[in-house]
Amino acid sequence: MKKSLFKNTIYKTLLSFVNIVVPILVGPYVTQLLDVELYGTYNAVYADFQVFLTFAAFGIYIFGVREISKIRNDKKKVSELFTNLFCISIISNVTVLLVYLLYAFITSSGTALLLYIIMTIQIVGNIFYIEFINEALENYKFITIKTTIIRILYLVLVFLIVRKSEDVALYAIIVSGIVFLNNIVSFIYAKKYIKFDLKNIKIKKYIPSLFTILIITNIELLYSQLDRVMLGKFDEVAVTIYYIPYYILYTLASIPYSVINVSIPRLSYLIANDTKENYLFSLNKIISSVYFLMLPMCFGIIALAYEIIYIYAGENYLECVSVLVIACIYRIFLSTESTLTHLVMYPHNKEKSLLKLSFSCGLVNLVINILLIVFKVFTPFTAMATTMMVEVLLIILEYRFASKKLDVRPKYFSKQNIIYLVLSALFIPIALLVKAINFGFALNTIIIIVLCVALYGGVLLLIKDENVYLIINKFLGKLRRKKNA
Repeated sequence: MKKSLFKNTIYKTLLSFVNIVVPILVGPYVTQLLDVELYGTYNAVYADFQVFLTFAAFGIYIFGVREISKIRNDKKKVSELFTNLFCISIISNVTVLLVYLLYAFITSSGTALLLYIIMTIQIVGNIFYIEFINEALENYKFITIKTTIIRILYLVLVFLIVRKSEDVALYAIIVSGIVFLNNIVSFIYAKKYIKFDLKNIKIKKYIPSLFTILIITNIELLYSQLDRVMLGKFDEVAVTIYYIPYYILYTLASIPYSVINVSIPRLSYLIANDTKENYLFSLNKIISSVYFLMLPMCFGIIALAYEIIYIYAGENYLECVSVLVIACIYRIFLSTESTLTHLVMYPHNKEKSLLKLSFSCGLVNLVINILLIVFKVFTPFTAMATTMMVEVLLIILEYRFASKKLDVRPKYFSKQNIIYLVLSALFIPIALLVKAINFGFALNTIIIIVLCVALYGGVLLLIKDENVYLIINKFLGKLRRKKNA
């Protein structure tokens, strides 16, 4: 392997950092500026839009990353597959765009209809969403630089243009335009070194696999996406109460998830070209790296849930605090399931088995949501909590399948991972103690952060944790090389 997995992770982490900082700056501004009802309408429309966008994507990204990773040393095969996937992307996106517009005009009017129309920009841009080629070829340096520049542009545009409480349409235009720009730039870059091979168009060959992945992706809609869509049909403001905690966690979790994302091509390659022992060794190291980042992040957010919501969304959305707490627990389980899905099931080409498991659990979640509605207890909190329980069921079923059918037993309860869990869980009593003493809102927040970081980092340094020392050694090694240069 010419490209370092550590360097790829660093680039992906830097990208995730940018994707965290920008929303942290934009999110509170938009949430507190825009009218509550208008922002609720935006989130309800966006929940519907994401369903259509998933169908338009047709599973091409996931399929492309996995398959191109296996053949990336053969330029001719890469060009052939890239061309076929791009042609399929044109067909799927144009088809979905027509259905989407029909749905928008039939079901909505006024501001909602305007927002539906504005979001068509993203579906058009999705035709050119070929980032899978850059991911598969591990061009993370380009991805990081390109996305950083575009995200900064997005930040500037929002602060310059969105200035009034009714500017929800302007905000939607900026969001959609930035997505379009990001996809076009990636497409232009990829076309410099990947040529179209129009002599080998075999679209039918890839449809079955893509359709299977499409169904699996759609099954994900039976989880958190289903919650948002169903909440939007009853109370648009409730969608925002659900969405804010979900978005905060989704944004912050991008750093731990960067470890998973950059590992998909590498593990796919190991399964196809290396020994099972090397695959299992890499898999367990990646899982520990994910927990090393995810557990302190989630428990840290639980410890400061009130403060985070107050700062991010303001007094109008304090109802989000309890939802944020349950969302953190849900995110821990979700990250576990993500490693099973993306690092075990997908690389072993077990989409059909994953489909059955995910679909079954997704239907359970749908039935539970319907029961919650019938008994009039369907709220953002209950929706999130029940979806989390269904996610736990899915983890159990996937792990059982991996153990029995693939003879793969990821070590989720290793000594190293348990240490991460215990140290992270201690954040909660630390926060409760500091708040009981009460040094004031700002000082409480600072003291809690300092104590939690000191506890987690200090103990891991004392026990010489490999993830901590990996980062330190890589960083010091880089400083030495610069000093000697």
